Amino acid sequence: MQAYSSRVIGATGGMRVSKKYFGLLDIVSDDMDQTEIVAEITSLKCRINEMDRLQLAPVGKTIKAELRPYQLHGFQWMQTLDALQWGGLLADDMGLGKTLQTIVFLDFVKKKKTGLPSLVICPVSLLFNWESEIKKFAPHLKFKIYHGIDRSLEGINLKKQDLVLSSYGTVRSDVELFAEMEWEYIILDESQAIKNPDSMVAKAVGQLRSKNRLVLSGTPIQNNTFDLYSQFHFLNNGL
Repeated sequence: MQAYSSRVIGATGGMRVSKKYFGLLDIVSDDMDQTEIVAEITSLKCRINEMDRLQLAPVGKTIKAELRPYQLHGFQWMQTLDALQWGGLLADDMGLGKTLQTIVFLDFVKKKKTGLPSLVICPVSLLFNWESEIKKFAPHLKFKIYHGIDRSLEGINLKKQDLVLSSYGTVRSDVELFAEMEWEYIILDESQAIKNPDSMVAKAVGQLRSKNRLVLSGTPIQNNTFDLYSQFHFLNNGL
């Protein structure tokens, strides 16, 4: 994610500051002479303070499922993160419908009509579970699976796809191809797969470009709390 505000310093220089550091910018906002940046900081503060009053979209009418109350809350939480342009980790236990909540959210993302597809990366064993649940709950979503020996994106117009499904191993092997693309969202399922920040797979997904990111895991902490570092480094790099 590359989301920056800039401030001119003097006549010749300048600096670029990640929006994730808006709290630091807020401290010096009284000394800023650029009203646009000050207004942006003020707007973000208001959105954070009024998160409970954000206008949230209902579940899309084309979704063929009735969400349980906690699943609806998860979907609304994803919308809130989207409004703030922050990444987040959905850490529901196994079997509570993380995939369904994410599919409903991807339907919401589709309605934004940005022209960019989203990328879902998961273990190979879950690729066809994703395929099955998309077809069951959101058959209107257009997707492609990029995996296997004969995998190819040739002839596929990604702008006409809502999402691409791939595996950690495939992304690691084809990282140069994936790094050339820009995605609306990158979503990691079973995100504990990148718990080691020095692993090849963690470094590979860290090279990918997207407007925002989400990760899903029933076991985000397997060894110690440092497991979370790599996952949040992926979500909100530099926070």
